[in-house]
Amino acid sequence: MMLHDLTLALADMACRTGISWNTDPTPTFRDGDTEIGVVLERDQPNDHNSHLDAQAYLHDADRPWCFARFNLTEPGDIPSNVTGTDDLASRIADRLHHPQFPKAGTYGPTPGRMSDWYHGIERRFADMSEENLRTRAIEPDEEAYHICTGVYVTAEQFSSLLPSPMLANRFVMMSFGHNADQASLHWNDWDYWSDEAAETAVADGDEDGCYWTGCMWDEDDYPDRLDGTVAEETAEASAKTKG
Repeated sequence: MMLHDLTLALADMACRTGISWNTDPTPTFRDGDTEIGVVLERDQPNDHNSHLDAQAYLHDADRPWCFARFNLTEPGDIPSNVTGTDDLASRIADRLHHPQFPKAGTYGPTPGRMSDWYHGIERRFADMSEENLRTRAIEPDEEAYHICTGVYVTAEQFSSLLPSPMLANRFVMMSFGHNADQASLHWNDWDYWSDEAAETAVADGDEDGCYWTGCMWDEDDYPDRLDGTVAEETAEASAKTKG
C-alpha cells in the first residue's frame, strides 16, 4: 500500500515533465539510457519495530546501487501522499540529469489526484449518511457534520476517515473551494491547513461546504420501512430466538 501511494506521488511529478516511467514490478523512471528503480526494504522483517524504507537504485553498467533512501514507517499523510517524497523525487531528478523535473518543495499532487482524494472521502461519507438515514442514527436537529447538501455524519464517522486535524481541516477547506496551486505546494503543511484557516473558510463559505451544525433532516426524509417493516423484522427475529 505504501509503495502504491509513493508511486502515485512520484507519478504526479513524472507527468509534469514527460519522464517515462512504469510500475512493473516497481516504480521505474527512465531518461535516455539512465534508469532508476524504487523498491521497498524492511530492515528487520521479524521485528515489530522494524522500519520500512523506500530506496532508489541507479542502474549503471556494473550493477544497481542505492543513492537515496527514506523511511516510510514514520507517520505521514497516507494514502494521499507520503512525507519526504519531494526529497526522493528531487534526488531521482538529479540522477536522471533532467533539469525540467521539479525540485524539492516546488511541486505537489496534481489537481486530478487532489480531486480524487477529496471526492473519494466525500463518497464514503455519502454512504455513511445513507446508512445513518436508513437506521435513524441521527435525529432531526441533532448536531452532526454537514458534508454537502443532505449528507450528515457523526463526529465518530468524521474522525474515522479524517483522523488528524490536518486531514480534517484540508477536507473542510477544500469543500468550500481551494487554490489548486497553493494546495499542491502545501499538501502536507500543517500550518497551511490550520484550525484558523479552516474556521475562516467556514465563516466565509456557504451552506454547501463541510461544517458542524444541526441536522436538517425532517420526519419525511426517513424511510417508511423504519416505521413498520424494521419493527416487524425485529419482532420476528426475537420470536425465533426465544423459540
